[in-house]
Amino acid sequence: MWSVFWQSLLFASVGTIILRLGGRKSISQMSVPQLAIIISLGTILGGQVSGKGIGKTILVAATFVGFLVVTEWITLHWNRAEKALKGQAIPVISDGKLLVDNLRRLRVTVDDLEKRLRMKGINRIEDVQVGTIESNGEFGYSLMPHARPVTMGDLEKMIKENFPQINNMPHSVNDNNIFKEVTTNSHSKDVPNQLH
Repeated sequence: MWSVFWQSLLFASVGTIILRLGGRKSISQMSVPQLAIIISLGTILGGQVSGKGIGKTILVAATFVGFLVVTEWITLHWNRAEKALKGQAIPVISDGKLLVDNLRRLRVTVDDLEKRLRMKGINRIEDVQVGTIESNGEFGYSLMPHARPVTMGDLEKMIKENFPQINNMPHSVNDNNIFKEVTTNSHSKDVPNQLH
């Protein structure tokens, strides 16, 4: 019984290390080869329970991850290989109009596309200048000029053009933001140590 525990602990550790080496993408951001490798790793590591042997299991898992690393390297260096192995973005909306043939090719219904639009906060198909289904299944888009939100840069430009008497607009600088701890490797003093 203890041997099963230690073997399980070993495989959980090895699986974690191998997946860590494999990358940080979530399932929705994975390419087809990455997802296939992750599923295969789960099968391999789970197959150990049926008595395949520790050494063989680790070797097979490492082989799959090696394949993934080589695949990623190849796709970084050759565009054709990237298109063949990972796919490419397919436009589904152009100038506010659905590209029905591309939707059929992707087997995406209009209802599914509308769900993706709603999840991005887009109310109307007509407001989308270009909409794509990316190779990882995510929806990419660019809004029509009339539907784009105003940025701080746009607002500052409008104020400077319409109110020239305002020379310097005060910028709200907040040094206490969540990115500071990542860039400076220091934590906020307001958070207890055990939660860092």
